[in-house]
Order: sequence, then structure tokens, then C-alpha cells
Amino acid sequence: AAREFASASRGDEGDGASTSGAPIAHGWGAEGEDSTDPDGSARRALEVAIDRTGLFRAIEQAHGGDDATKHLRGLEAHLASIIKFRGGPVTVAEYMQEVLTHPEFGYYMHRDVFGQRGDFITSPEVSQVFGELMGAWAVWQWTQLGKPKNVKLIELGPGRGTLMADLLRATSVFKEFTQSVSVHMVEVSPALREMQRKSLRCGETFNRRARGDAREAEAERNRFASLRVPKNPLNVVESDGVRGAIDEIEAPSSGAHGSTPEELGLEPVDEGVSEFGGVPVAWHETLDGVPNGPTILVAHEFFDAMPVHQFTRTERGWCERLVAIRGSVSTQGEGDEGDESDVSQGNPSDAAEDGDGEKKRPALEMVLSPGLTPAGALMIPRRLEGMPEDVKGGLRQLEISPRTLAIWERVAARVERHGGAAIAVDYGEEGPIGDSLQAIKDHAFVPVLQDPGSADLSVYVDFGAMRQVIERRGREPGGGGTGKDEPSGVRCYGPVTQRDLLFKLGIQERLQTLVGECETEEQAERVYDACARLVGGDELRDDSAGTGPGMGFRYKALAIVSAGLGAPAGFE
Repeated sequence: AAREFASASRGDEGDGASTSGAPIAHGWGAEGEDSTDPDGSARRALEVAIDRTGLFRAIEQAHGGDDATKHLRGLEAHLASIIKFRGGPVTVAEYMQEVLTHPEFGYYMHRDVFGQRGDFITSPEVSQVFGELMGAWAVWQWTQLGKPKNVKLIELGPGRGTLMADLLRATSVFKEFTQSVSVHMVEVSPALREMQRKSLRCGETFNRRARGDAREAEAERNRFASLRVPKNPLNVVESDGVRGAIDEIEAPSSGAHGSTPEELGLEPVDEGVSEFGGVPVAWHETLDGVPNGPTILVAHEFFDAMPVHQFTRTERGWCERLVAIRGSVSTQGEGDEGDESDVSQGNPSDAAEDGDGEKKRPALEMVLSPGLTPAGALMIPRRLEGMPEDVKGGLRQLEISPRTLAIWERVAARVERHGGAAIAVDYGEEGPIGDSLQAIKDHAFVPVLQDPGSADLSVYVDFGAMRQVIERRGREPGGGGTGKDEPSGVRCYGPVTQRDLLFKLGIQERLQTLVGECETEEQAERVYDACARLVGGDELRDDSAGTGPGMGFRYKALAIVSAGLGAPAGFE
């Protein structure tokens, strides 16, 4: 159903009675014939929004009775309803997006997934040294920028907030730095935002969406009259990463059809002041909501959670892997793909044991598209551009994350426009990446499609594709360059291994200091083992002790800096 919402007053235009003499209901006459709403107030410009809240329920009812999926619950039922509504399978990217960030059932939305009690451990959870060295990196880059004021220190996907807490605690001795920065945490999960607030010691919440001041109360009373949509919502994800929502922040329209940052949801969702150096902290749901200014950005284990499209080369050419309701799509003619349900490297079979010890197959399965999809036609040629022919010819599988590339491009645009530096640290490779999708629960691999929402989904980051984004900026008009193969306003460095990065940032010297401060040999051994895991390799794996491999070689770092700056710290 289409609903019309009043958006902005046109001013006092009088009653605007019809000249025909026929009575016209207030608010529904043609332009120039009627200028008042049904309540007699001045007529407002109308914009149309579509209410789709009942569509999925209608589809569920239409497929009732002998529906083979009627027993499904939670996210599995939600995914099945989407597939039925679409009339066919969804992409792996769409599956990942729902599994990780669905407001009700999403993996990250309502739980603590980090540390020994969670499903996986990140570098900041292993040792405080990682966050401290990221602090050293941030101070170094700030110094290279000329020690500007009003610097935006941004973290994408901050987890528990451990990294930023260690960073601020370590840099609190640099008073000039802490007085020059404000912290901006980009986080979509309300549960994780609360954990981050506690980690940063920001005191009581200042949730803008929960406070009941007069302005909020008035907005609630007039919620329909205050609704807006952007002139073109697609501008938010334009390929150059500069236009759209960012421009709305700099010059919000006050006209009838404009949209302010608050109306677009770009205002901070929470704010506070950290006890570590008294640094102001704000939480945002998108990077676009962070105010403009010199930028130092950290993205640690952020891009591995970005949705990916997966493609498989067959006798029909490149086909896309899709998620379907089990048995709803014929899989004949897929060549020697085998069981498409087992989609991840090293993952167990898609059949898992239920409580009675019997094998239980998930309600969803992987299938291949009949041929090249629009997503494949757009993304595959760009990823393979410039790749040696022998490498391209040997590829059988390909994994591409358009969201990773769009965000990295947006980060580059911000760094180019306002000056600064950004670093991404994650497990990944130079690429191209084949099939790396994996599900992790209780520190072990589980089937990707089994019980969606109960396990983390992650992929290896394609650092080569991210670097490609920066290199193209100088060649493509609208991407920071002129289209004449000239350098853009940012430079890219890496990837380098986490081991090399941390050694160049001084992990050895910091370890010596920490060991010297330990009161017992047991404490010193724990500190040493934690740092060894940050820079070590597979030799540290001990299955009997439940110890995983080191992070030093599997994790890599990629950095970008604005023009005029030298190589960032750790990348010399």
C-alpha cells in the first residue's frame, strides 16, 4: 500500500477554493485548487513512501498448508520467506547480511561474541599491546599531519571496544594529542555499543534516541509530518564515495524536499566522554555520519565480515552461488561441483547432529545460477582487470565483496578531502580469493547454512582488490583523478604481515617493558605468550591445549595516506 506523508510546509497559501464551485475535500485538490490539509492547516508538499511491512506475511499465508518450510523458526524462517517472496534464491551476500545484522536475529546484534566466552578471539583480546601499538601508529600519523586540531579518530566495527580503550589509555600521556582528537565509533549493534561504552569508561548512556527532551517529544507528536526521504537515496552509495550523504552533511537543504543529517539518521546515536584522557566519544551507525575533519581511521577485523558474492567457473561460464530452500531448485547440470551446500574451506559437512545424535540437514542449500548474473557481469571483469592471463585462466572460483570496496573507496575519499590516514588489519591475502566463507561457533568451524544467526560468518579479505580501488582513483573520472592516469590524492601501502607491522611499531621493546613490570614468572610468561601469538605462525597451534595458530602471517595490514605524507608507520 502506498501512503502519503506530509513533508514540509509550502507556506500560507490561503484556502485555495475551487473556482468550479464544486466542493473539494481539504487536502486532496489539484495543485492551485486546494492548499489546506484535512485538519485545515496549510497544505504540505507530499512525498510517497511504500509500506511493505505486510508483504512477507501475505507471502507466508499464500504458502501455507502443505508448505515444507512452515516448521522453520527465527532467521531460517525469515530467509525462507524472502526467497519465496523473490521467487528464487538469494545471493550469498544477501544471506550474510541477514545472518550478521538482522535487527532481531542477527549474530552481532544482541550478544557478546568476542573472547574466550564468545565464538572467536581478536588481536586486541589477546594482548593489550596490539591496541597500544595502534595508539603509537595514530600519534605518528597525527604528527605527520602537522598536529592538527579537531582530528576525527574513527574505528570501524569496534567489537567490545578493547582496541580503542587500549589505544586511548596508551596515548593519554600525550596531552596535546588527546586534546586534539574526538573518537567516533561506527557500530550498528546496540549490544556492542553498550559494551564499548563500558570499555571506554564513558559513564551513563546519552542515547539521543532515548532522551525525552521537548524537541524529541515534539518530533514524536508530529512524526508523520517530519518524515523525509533524500532527493536520491542511491547517492549514499555512489561509486565515487564523495557525493550523497556526505554532501548532505555539509550543505543540508532547508527546502521542502531536502533532508537534514538528523532526518537521514546521520546524527550520533550515542555520545560520552572517556575517562582515558577525557576524550569525547560519539557512536554512529554509518561512516557518513562522522563529522568532517582530518581523519585517522582504524578498521581491525572489520572487512572480513562484509558480505561477498561467490562465483564458480563452469562449462556455462561464470555462474553465481546462491542460497535456496532445499529441494526447491534443480541442481542438474552443475558439472562436478559436488555438494554445493558445503561452501567453505575446511568446514564440516552441511549436515550437523541434532540433540538425538542424528544427522540434520539445514533447510537451505547452495545452488548455482543458470548462467552469468548481473552482479557477475559487473564485478568479475573489474576484479580480473590487469591480471596475468595464466592466473585468470587458472581461476575456478572467485569471491568479491562490493561493500568492502565501496567502504574503502569512501574512506579514501574522506582521507583525500580532509587529510589523514587509514589502516585496515585483517586476515586475508593479496588475492584473488576463491572460496573462503566460513562459519565459526565456540571457536570451531560449523556448517555455513546450519542454524543461521547462531554462528559468525567471515571471509578472507582480498587486499589486492582493495589496493586496486586506490590505484583506479587516478585513472577514472570522479574517483579522485582526471581520467588521464594521473595520481590521486591518496597513496596506498601494503599489504604487509601483522608480524612485520608490529615489529616495526616496537612490539619487542614494549614486551620487554611489560615483562620487567611483572611480579611473577607466571605473569611474565602470559605476557610473552600473548605477544608471541600476535606475531607468530602455525608453529603455535596446539590442538590438545585448544590453542590456535599465531596471527603474525595470516593477518595483514593495508594503509592509505593523503598526498604529501610519507609512508605510514610500519610500512616503511
